[in-house]
Amino acid sequence: MPNDDATARTVLAALHMDTADLARLGSGFASQVWLVRDAGLAYALRIARDPADRVCTFPAEHNLMARLGALGARVPAPIAGSWQLDGWPLAPFSLTSFIAGVPLRAKAHPWAAGRIAAFLRLLHSIPATGFGPLIEVDGQLRGQSGDMAAGLAATFAGDSLWPFGAARLTAHPALADRPELQAGIEEQAHTVITAALDRPGVVVHSDLHEENMLQDGRRIGFIDFGESFVGSADWDFAALAYFGGWLLAERTLAAYLPDERDFERRRASIAAVALSFGLFRWQQDRRLGVDDEVHDESFLGESLARVQAPAAVVRTQAKPGA
Repeated sequence: MPNDDATARTVLAALHMDTADLARLGSGFASQVWLVRDAGLAYALRIARDPADRVCTFPAEHNLMARLGALGARVPAPIAGSWQLDGWPLAPFSLTSFIAGVPLRAKAHPWAAGRIAAFLRLLHSIPATGFGPLIEVDGQLRGQSGDMAAGLAATFAGDSLWPFGAARLTAHPALADRPELQAGIEEQAHTVITAALDRPGVVVHSDLHEENMLQDGRRIGFIDFGESFVGSADWDFAALAYFGGWLLAERTLAAYLPDERDFERRRASIAAVALSFGLFRWQQDRRLGVDDEVHDESFLGESLARVQAPAAVVRTQAKPGA
């Protein structure tokens, strides 16, 4: 059952913030969010949508944000969490500082790419062992699996992740009436597996859409680490391409790489991972009743073209703005 303002007020009372102002901000897959203002400061309060979710992502998120903040990243600062209160009886919650800004605008992409790349370098440098969904164990970050393929399966649980495990393209709900696209993607199975599994595991955000990259002047804040996992860094660039377009992803990649000679090789690898990511998103959209068919099909077509003939794809990257 969704939480209401009374639940949020109960949380604030437990934190001795009874007189704080409270305003609902929105709701995501896993949590509902409120803006809290108290003593001139602003906070974000997130409460898990499922009160029975005793094992949630909030502790790992707080650990990760604290580490990123210490490195200078503009991310929410952890304040308090339900796991820190003995015997907390209600749904898990997280209280952090509030990051002001508006969703990243497309016209900001030329200069924002460099900022996103700088953030990804910090994120991908955070120590973490294992693979898959990010968890905290004795104060350390790790993926919940010891195997990268198994970690991916756990990360994308809820929909099959082709070409891993028992996932089959013939079972994908959007490809039954698109035989040419299905056949083209099927031919790249080995390429996708190699691209996704041959790179060292790092902490990735995996959900870098415009609402999780908040623009405030020329600053960008990064929020919502609930889908972070340990896997190939290429997943973050595939997500950037899916949500923001290939031009943003390639501009960011150009700024991210220490050696521009690696650009073409990494772009091809990211395109292969993007096939898997795009198929997952399309299947998820179908399951959730989201009508994004045109975008999903177009993204897979663009990704496939980059994998099939990367040299024939016009290089779209440009040096990010200062």
